[in-house]
Amino acid sequence: MISRHIPFTFREFRDRFVQAIMLVLLISVWGCGDGHPARSKVTGSVSYNGEPLHIGSLVFIPVGGGPPAQGNIDRDGNYFMGTFDESDGVIPGEYKVMITAMTSEGGSGLPEDAVNGNAGPVSVIPEWYGDLENSGLVVKVEPDKPNTIDFPLTDDKPKKAN
Repeated sequence: MISRHIPFTFREFRDRFVQAIMLVLLISVWGCGDGHPARSKVTGSVSYNGEPLHIGSLVFIPVGGGPPAQGNIDRDGNYFMGTFDESDGVIPGEYKVMITAMTSEGGSGLPEDAVNGNAGPVSVIPEWYGDLENSGLVVKVEPDKPNTIDFPLTDDKPKKAN
């Protein structure tokens, strides 16, 4: 007679199967996410009177509240936004935007420059773009896809943002 030896019982099989499933779930949950809300990649360019802006920064302030995002403009006029890290993206939603671009042509901003007649850093774009309530810049970041948002700035004062 041939003996059929089953290495383990159904109960042992079930217990090991459940343990394996739990291990897979634990690894997948543990390895995913950074504890922050989902974000979408936001990149684009900033120009002033048709020319790329070579310096500056952008800040996105959520209309409905939440963490802001910020980005720096590179020498080619391009930017990328980050909320929790430098370029980790932006939480989808509607944002008011302010853009600043300062140069040190007017001095360093130190007291000795003021005495010498140099007032300090000077904005290379109209200052209303750096005022959240007056910039007129409002954008919507879409979920689950990269967002390319360009800012063609001019000397014409925009309508107030809502």
